[in-house]
Amino acid sequence: MHHRLLGFLRSFLLLTTACVPISQQGTPTAGPASPGGAKPVVFADKPLRTDDFVYEDRIRTVMLYPAAGDLDNPAAAALQPAVLPIGQGTPLVLEFDEIGEGSQPFHARLYHCNADWTVSLLTDINFLAEYNDFLLTSYQLSANTKTPYTHYRMEVPKVKLPGNYVLMVHREGNVKDIVLTRRMLVYDNTVDVRAKVTYATGTGERNTNHQLEFTVQYRDYPIANPLEEIKVVLRQNYRPDNAITGLKPMNVRLDEKLLEYNNFNLENNFLAGNEFRFFDTRSILFLGTNVARVNPGPNRSEVLLAADRPRNREAYAQSDDFNGGFVIDHHETRQGATEADYVATVFTLQAPEANGEVYVNGKFNDWQLDERNRMAYSSENGHYTARILLKQGIYNYDYAVVRAGSERREEVYFEGSFFNTENTYEIIAYYRPLGARADRIVGYQVLYHNARR
Repeated sequence: MHHRLLGFLRSFLLLTTACVPISQQGTPTAGPASPGGAKPVVFADKPLRTDDFVYEDRIRTVMLYPAAGDLDNPAAAALQPAVLPIGQGTPLVLEFDEIGEGSQPFHARLYHCNADWTVSLLTDINFLAEYNDFLLTSYQLSANTKTPYTHYRMEVPKVKLPGNYVLMVHREGNVKDIVLTRRMLVYDNTVDVRAKVTYATGTGERNTNHQLEFTVQYRDYPIANPLEEIKVVLRQNYRPDNAITGLKPMNVRLDEKLLEYNNFNLENNFLAGNEFRFFDTRSILFLGTNVARVNPGPNRSEVLLAADRPRNREAYAQSDDFNGGFVIDHHETRQGATEADYVATVFTLQAPEANGEVYVNGKFNDWQLDERNRMAYSSENGHYTARILLKQGIYNYDYAVVRAGSERREEVYFEGSFFNTENTYEIIAYYRPLGARADRIVGYQVLYHNARR
């Protein structure tokens, strides 16, 4: 695990915040009805999606990350991406909750995918050493929570080939009754990827963008047509929604077996964005960071976050964050997996009405913009609000706008974009040998730009 992130999280989790007794915070109000209750109806023939997706409202807080190993802070491991080298001894771990009483059997399958996340033509025996059907046998019922749920956990079986994979979980007895999908990467560094983050070549973007310049050296491959046989993908903060694909090298040095990606038309640019906003709901017995009020209702507690304001016209302010991620924890017991409760979390953004829909944006919602995280505007109060059911923990988020007639999210609309922002970048190199039936990840490099620790 990245030691800077571990050090920051360790200090953050030990942070003592000011306590305000619940009795001084106002009259309790009840939360919305639980999505739990009756057993779910089994729906057949759900189409397989090869992105991070949750098919049912009952399924919550899905995490896929490398096992903590010997780390003294296993909660921090959940911030790491679902990426492993092919020879890694530590497995990936999947965790999720199903809200409601009792438990039921779930099964998982793996799919090998190409660089564009279409399912490859490989058969199970090509990439697995065992039968591709894995029963989830590890589960626990929640304890002392107002919202009952069952917490599931599994270690993902090891694969034999590098590449993109999708882990799919379905109910027992029907492989098409899918409840969730999760992407994972397994790489084998057989090409040499070297990269740096620089200022944008465009003068108007120098203060707002990060430009990635990199090379791919393929000494061990007799590649006849590297322009077509090698594909690269760039990601910012492990996010799938703003990945850059389809880049072509500006220069091919066949004698050195070297591809140079020093593009000049902003194709390799990311908006740097801003540091993420955050809040701490590990406890509802006192006010955590950026929590304004707690209403401990009889069926579900409600947490009102401190009101936010636009930052797009403000100067950049340095702060530590999780780059949009979240950590599940319970302050009183440290047993976040089963004793952290689900609370109705109310976001408020004081801002003029935007020309488009506004969303609370973050990894908590798989970077997807949907009804779960869409905000409503009140002309009378001059603010946006959203009420989102979230498990107790520490969360990063920002605000995104999708203008009318567009599908592109704009985080800079309220947040601004600054070159000084700390971001993590990945360069993923794929190669498909002549006659092969799938793309493999042959190079993987991570850059920590403007890292604080």
